[in-house]
Amino acid sequence: MPYAARVLVTLLLLLAPQWALADAYPSKPITLLVPFPPGASTDATARLLRDSLSKELNQTVIVENHGGAGGTIGTAMVANAAPDGYTLLVTVSAPITTNKFIQKNVPYDPIGSFVPVSLLAESALFLAVNPTLPVHSVAELIDYAKKNPGKLSYGTAGIGSAHHIAGQMLNEKAGIDMVHVPYPGGGPAIQDLIANHIPVAFGTAPAVLPQADAGLVRIIGTTRYARFPERPDIPAISETVPGVVTITWLGLFAPAHTPQPIIDRLNGAVRKALLDPDLVAKFKLEGMIAKASSSDELENQIKQEIAMWSDIIPRMGIRPR
Repeated sequence: MPYAARVLVTLLLLLAPQWALADAYPSKPITLLVPFPPGASTDATARLLRDSLSKELNQTVIVENHGGAGGTIGTAMVANAAPDGYTLLVTVSAPITTNKFIQKNVPYDPIGSFVPVSLLAESALFLAVNPTLPVHSVAELIDYAKKNPGKLSYGTAGIGSAHHIAGQMLNEKAGIDMVHVPYPGGGPAIQDLIANHIPVAFGTAPAVLPQADAGLVRIIGTTRYARFPERPDIPAISETVPGVVTITWLGLFAPAHTPQPIIDRLNGAVRKALLDPDLVAKFKLEGMIAKASSSDELENQIKQEIAMWSDIIPRMGIRPR
């Protein structure tokens, strides 16, 4: 047999198991692990995506919540899962891009422990207050905080979350001193805001908008660059305090060493799902913009954000703890 033919046969034999794996996957239910409690954007995203992925992959998809430590506990569970495509991570950006600068001994490598599958959505945060607090705007909140130094606290989804960073940005740029109160997720923080255990909180749209519509909290701003198109009545915080802007993304990840054919299959299923106008509309109702990507695009974005936060977070005075 000619040399070129032998090389071709060898390559085909090496690739055959990969092709067979792609054809066989998935042969059992897939778990989407959410590293936060129910009630916020990560949980909403996973549950919105579940049925679409199940349809595209012709397999049952299950959502499990494992909150704690600002998303670190659940994220570590996926990092240690078998790289077979049956345990996947749906998370906001913080456990991947900022937790390593906030928490000591994070038990995974945000780059080396995962294979990005795709972006899923972008989501802004909202600044909300308990209705008993006599403020109706960001300017009034700043004025109240300055007249009552040290008496305001704000709840977040945890140390190092986008919520936390937004609060620190507001403190720093507005010259106020709200006390940070971290929670295991955004949902519990908003529940304590409703109960008036804390007067102020940052939350994602799924956690905050329904409560605001019910009159249980009052939204006074968003961390978007501009007003949210579906809620133009809510001003951007940056209209009052320039520079207080944070946009968080949500993504799908697999454990490191998951075979490429499985990553490709999952990426294709996500892309097809996010082309469904009904699903896109549901994302919008939750305050999120559906957005897919390639695996490489998401990996490059993560590397850029890690480099950015490695400079910004220490300058804000936030230290690992």
